[in-house]
Amino acid sequence: MGDELAVILAGGLGTRLRRVVSDCPKSLAPIDGKPFLYWLFLFLRQKGIGQCVLLLGYKSEQIIEYCQNGEKWGLSIEYSLEPKPLDKGGALRYALPLIQKERFLFLNGDTLLDVNIEQMFHQSRKLDSDVLIALRKWPSIERTDPVEVDKQNRVLRFGNPSIKAGCDGHWLVNGGMYIVKRSILEPLPEGRLSWEKNVLPSLLNDGKDVYAFEAKGYFIDIGVPEDYEKSQMEIPQFINSLSS
Repeated sequence: MGDELAVILAGGLGTRLRRVVSDCPKSLAPIDGKPFLYWLFLFLRQKGIGQCVLLLGYKSEQIIEYCQNGEKWGLSIEYSLEPKPLDKGGALRYALPLIQKERFLFLNGDTLLDVNIEQMFHQSRKLDSDVLIALRKWPSIERTDPVEVDKQNRVLRFGNPSIKAGCDGHWLVNGGMYIVKRSILEPLPEGRLSWEKNVLPSLLNDGKDVYAFEAKGYFIDIGVPEDYEKSQMEIPQFINSLSS
């Protein structure tokens, strides 16, 4: 049984998805009759994750009631309930007492990216990175953060719209999954804090070791109605293919 830790942001309001899913948090949006988290937990369990901390806000009681202690997925699940909206960075900082691992996987509770998580942990430990960001190639930087890296995969710039596409016309963009070293959370201020707009740029400005790891597999963000519709067939097919 894998024993790595995943910290999952699952406190979003899901405003973009409201017209198709109105009565539950986004991470519980039904995919082929089962909540999105059901599929995400199956994926993480396959990839060597044994423990999860869920960062909760909006309608947290629904998520806790569904997930409970995680036993049905072979996981151990704990919860961090933000007292007010803290944004992604603030919610992670608030959960620090529950994070007992030196390194952990940090991801969104409404996206799925097929990446070798075991290899990401290995690479992060080998480089002793402060943050290792999973990147994917994408033909547009609308709704996502472009990333510039050097030949050693060190991140030079994050989220800057002036970053140019590669010679193939695609950008390297943020895949929304990170291996984070716990020690970088301790100096962060408590309160509302954006992970992408505040934390990552400040780490780069401070010369911290931020590296990239390219993911070439399946990706979907269910927070957009069109992709949510696509996910109904695609996610079950993808998860089932992992065990076949």
